[in-house]
Amino acid sequence: MTQYVGVGARETEVIADVDVCVAGGGPAGLGAALAAAREGARVCLLERYGFLGGNFTVASVGTICGLYVSEAGSWAYVTRGIAEEVAEALKGAGAANGPIPFKGTAVLLYVPWAAKRLFDHLVGAHERITLFLHALVSDVVVEGDRMQAVVVATKRGPQAVRAQAFVDATGDADLVVHGGGPWTMGDAGQRQFASMQFVLQHVDMNAAFGAGPDALNQAIAAYGDHLSRDGGALLPTFRPGEVIGAMTRVRGLDGGPLDVTDLAQATYGELEGRRLAEEAAAFVKEHIPGFTDAFLADTAPALGVRETRRAVGRHVLTGEEVAGLARFDDAIAAGAWPQEYHVSGRSTEYRSLPEGGYYQMPFRALQPQGFTNLFVAGRCISADHDALASTRVMAPSLALGQAAGTAAALVAGDQLTIADLQVSLKEQGAFLG
Repeated sequence: MTQYVGVGARETEVIADVDVCVAGGGPAGLGAALAAAREGARVCLLERYGFLGGNFTVASVGTICGLYVSEAGSWAYVTRGIAEEVAEALKGAGAANGPIPFKGTAVLLYVPWAAKRLFDHLVGAHERITLFLHALVSDVVVEGDRMQAVVVATKRGPQAVRAQAFVDATGDADLVVHGGGPWTMGDAGQRQFASMQFVLQHVDMNAAFGAGPDALNQAIAAYGDHLSRDGGALLPTFRPGEVIGAMTRVRGLDGGPLDVTDLAQATYGELEGRRLAEEAAAFVKEHIPGFTDAFLADTAPALGVRETRRAVGRHVLTGEEVAGLARFDDAIAAGAWPQEYHVSGRSTEYRSLPEGGYYQMPFRALQPQGFTNLFVAGRCISADHDALASTRVMAPSLALGQAAGTAAALVAGDQLTIADLQVSLKEQGAFLG
């Protein structure tokens, strides 16, 4: 039986009063905060960890997915604007390499540390952005159809940020949920598993990559029935002898995907993720050339979460629309990443889009029902499970964040129309399709 205790009402200090409040400093939140500030808004960016980046950094993914579309035998950016800016900045710093062909598309390999510092600089360069780290969203204040403030848990107790418009880039639709808006979350088979990345050092890179790109999957097929995935990747970080391992699938105690909004499941998942990473690293050392003298240096700071709660918006983007390269009058971004599923057994399924094709993402999928000044971006947009299989990755999240942040800035200035939003995004270098 669930027990409850009363929590008394109390006044909360307002630590910022701005035009736009962005909750979540991952790819979507970064795109939103930068776009809103560049649109002239005063912005407060809230992040629960001690650094920005979300899956760029917290999960140490190691690859930026969703940047590219095939074009005339080469690769072109399909997510431009801030997504392209981030990619080119990492490449210019010698901290990224790509496009690298992968599963019929391409990825950009990058150094997580370099991304962490790049985001520090990008946000720090804007005097219009106030950044609060270690700020976990715990509640919101809503009056009618307008959000008034976000409450964050801090060492000094609850504190609040008041704004004219808000962007929910928490990944878990926290503002929507706390505000009483409609949301959904798929059951097992309709929700993606999380992963735990890990770092191996002291790798003999010549021997490792001389073994060929299929060495890992061949070894798993022959000796790795005990591993949590039947495939994966070993990603060079461009540092001598360092590789990121991407080869775990973290299940809950019931064998299904975790719900990381539940404290008990989130705790179990972090512990299980580190166990699986240790198991995978030991396998690589034993079976992959070049890794005999390598050691497991660390795991990512936290699980890489692919799917939890999603807002229900004015439009729910569907997998059929993604696969069919849908077009929308209110398009605010484009995407071309395959529909990538981590949902059953030990295998990962990729459903490629038509070669050279891309789909558009509609502004209505960024507008949660019930609010006039709240927008969603990243993996908690209004999309079904099959659409999210493509839109959730980092480059589309940056593009969606750029659109949401621009819309929030326009709302704060009472200037939002679809035409004005699209014109502004194009002026920022975004590609709408």
